[in-house]
Amino acid sequence: MASLTRRQFLSADVWRDRSGYGLGLSVPVPAIRPRDEWASDRPPKGPLVDEDVRFLIVHHSASHNGHTGSEAPAILRSFYDFHTSERGWNDIAYNFLVDSDGGIWEGRKGSLEGPVAGDATGGNQGFSQLVCIIGDYDSTPPSPASLTALVALLAWMAERYDVPTTAGSEVSFESRGSNRHPSGSVVVTPTITGHRTMSRTSCPGDNLNAYVVGVLTSDVHAMRVQATASTTTTSPTTTTTTLPPTTSVPAPVVTGTIPAPSTTVPVAVGTSPIAGLAGIIAGTGAVVVLGIGAAVWRYRRMRKD
Repeated sequence: MASLTRRQFLSADVWRDRSGYGLGLSVPVPAIRPRDEWASDRPPKGPLVDEDVRFLIVHHSASHNGHTGSEAPAILRSFYDFHTSERGWNDIAYNFLVDSDGGIWEGRKGSLEGPVAGDATGGNQGFSQLVCIIGDYDSTPPSPASLTALVALLAWMAERYDVPTTAGSEVSFESRGSNRHPSGSVVVTPTITGHRTMSRTSCPGDNLNAYVVGVLTSDVHAMRVQATASTTTTSPTTTTTTLPPTTSVPAPVVTGTIPAPSTTVPVAVGTSPIAGLAGIIAGTGAVVVLGIGAAVWRYRRMRKD
């Protein structure tokens, strides 16, 4: 069992939800690189609006494959430049992006704090959050690391916005307008779906879309169930035992230095988001067993030490 010291836990380069949307969730926040790490010099070009989230959409960027996580900031800046200049959008289109090494990045400004409406090719029908895997997955499958991160991210987002992920889950809403669903038309869609179901596009590519319409939602739901189970505790049964009277025994004398209480936070090590994952720590592969509520309690406890 690996451990983080109190200082490491409090200063870990992992975003923690302070908005109220994530507090108390059984599914932990995966390690998300904040927008400032790639867009410190690229603010939104105009106002961004809040979103009423009812489902989640998976995209691909249709950009070159073979990149590394270290190249992601430059790639995200190029997306921002294209989206704000050529497309005329006020910011990068997606709420979150995933690189080929499994790194997760905040995209549109404010997405970590709460639901921000995105933009999409073909128009945004509304009521969604957009997640994009960087690369072109029409003829090439995404990397295992990126799919692992995608499942972890979607599980947290589904929990955060109360999006159902049981088998056959669907949502209906009145479209705000896309080239597939005109404004005012009633749309019925799975709660996790690909971009092509909302707009006339090949996104997220045939290979990735096969996973989206296949077992992605069940993988996400399995992670939510497992995370809930891992944070459920059972109160121990207490019993009272009556002992016969005994003669008084003096208390032992303690000499020497009494060790201070431990200030480490236990961290379980794992590799799969579906088998034992609770939360990824900043690209190390380590997994926090604590849920968000427990982490907040642990933080407050440590503040008193």
